[in-house]
Amino acid sequence: MLTPDQYLQVVAERVQRSGGQLSTVQIGPVTAAVGLFTESIMLSTMNYCVAAAAYPEIDEHTLFQFTGLATQHARAHVQGTVGWTAASAVIAGLVGRAHPDAATAASAKTANQFGVAVDPYAGMTYAWVGGKLWGAAVQGSVNAKLLFCFPQPTEAYQQLQWQAQWQAQQAGYNAAPGDGGSGSAAAPYGASGPTSNDPGAVPGATGPATGGPGPGGFPGR
Repeated sequence: MLTPDQYLQVVAERVQRSGGQLSTVQIGPVTAAVGLFTESIMLSTMNYCVAAAAYPEIDEHTLFQFTGLATQHARAHVQGTVGWTAASAVIAGLVGRAHPDAATAASAKTANQFGVAVDPYAGMTYAWVGGKLWGAAVQGSVNAKLLFCFPQPTEAYQQLQWQAQWQAQQAGYNAAPGDGGSGSAAAPYGASGPTSNDPGAVPGATGPATGGPGPGGFPGR
């Protein structure tokens, strides 16, 4: 079964692979992996903030709180400009057991703040994708960023399996006698990101490992 930490590893790899500036940030009671992007779309500049963290029990209130706090961080650290020719979108995802109200909230039509609820135990990612809040090109970019950074758990699990197989093949290839050197093959799509043993992996991009929320949890209703 895919764990929240394993899913976050996939998110971090995908943020880095797509050119995001990756860091770990304390957002409320959790430490989140945060990726900042600036992309040019036609004549506009699109600023993205992708934030992901683990949380044991995700309800509607918790998801809204996390998305709001991630939005505050994004506004304080925007990389590009925001104005007539620029826009911004925040995609904030919590990974854990998603309650029905969280799944409903994540799937509802939104503006420029996208709350995503990922339940690896149920094998579901809940998010709203579609519609035209902006022009077709910008909306397509937003949808693509959300779906890429927050894949379905089965897709994330397949990526981890692929990475493990490729790394095992590389270890055997490098250790083969008489090959004239260590050598290395090109990494397959999605197999070059950080692993749990990789110093490039995002440390501590998780919430509390067991039990309830961390100290104080998210602010109450």
